[in-house]
Amino acid sequence: MKINIVPRHEPVGQGSLASPSRRVALGALLAGAVTAGAWTNASAAAALRAAGSAGTPHPAGFTRPDLKILTMAADIIVPVTDTPGAVAAGVPAFIDALARHWMLPEELAQFRAGLAELDKSAQQRYKRGFAACTPAQAADILQALRASSPYEGRTFELAARIEDPKAPFYLRLRDLVVLGYFTSEIGSTKELRYVPVPGRFDGDVDVKTWPYQNVI
Repeated sequence: MKINIVPRHEPVGQGSLASPSRRVALGALLAGAVTAGAWTNASAAAALRAAGSAGTPHPAGFTRPDLKILTMAADIIVPVTDTPGAVAAGVPAFIDALARHWMLPEELAQFRAGLAELDKSAQQRYKRGFAACTPAQAADILQALRASSPYEGRTFELAARIEDPKAPFYLRLRDLVVLGYFTSEIGSTKELRYVPVPGRFDGDVDVKTWPYQNVI
């Protein structure tokens, strides 16, 4: 992974004040990742340090069973195709680093509860844990969770969901997987590409019919 997540040690004030600023800064980073494609090491580390919540004790992160569930979910959300998937890009470790250094304790508790619900659904449907499911079974469980997770925020933009504490677990899971993948070295070099002029260039166009030809 190209992103370094560095814990912040200098005081920021009360935890109740640190959390909103951290959400806003992380949301701004996410909006930038969508438009720019990737963060640099320096800019990501600096922004995450500035956004960190040092006034509040950091959670311990995920347990080993949690990470197994998270790894299976990441593999379903961004699977291996003609390019490497989320697991090869190190996305589970990236999300675990966020959990250890940047999630508030209550945020981690909610995320772990969501992972536990995935495991419970797998046990009910297939009599096995989520991490032991086949990819098709795991995908069915995630699709059902997606269908039951309407987002009623003011907007469906990625940054706004990160700032919204009421965003459903499924969206948090998916957003962090996608974020981790497309800001990783694998995602930013093997999946993304730079297109200086989207669409096509055509220097010989009939201006009378141009609006009908200019279709991307």
